[in-house]
Amino acid sequence: MMCERCKRDIFKYNTCNYCKRKICVNCMKSSRKVTKTNRIVVCRDCWTKMPKRMQFKSATVESA
Repeated sequence: MMCERCKRDIFKYNTCNYCKRKICVNCMKSSRKVTKTNRIVVCRDCWTKMPKRMQFKSATVESA
């Protein structure tokens, strides 16, 4: 499988909760647990967009 951001070959991936791309560990900017079972991830591209960053910091996810 390939990372949809950097196009590297990856074995394990995370899905960004804001752009819905499958990203590798290097492209993941931050992640946090909202609840015990719900974890949100933001990629480096979404981190540069201020509305998405503010959404991540306030721990609100659209429908993930």
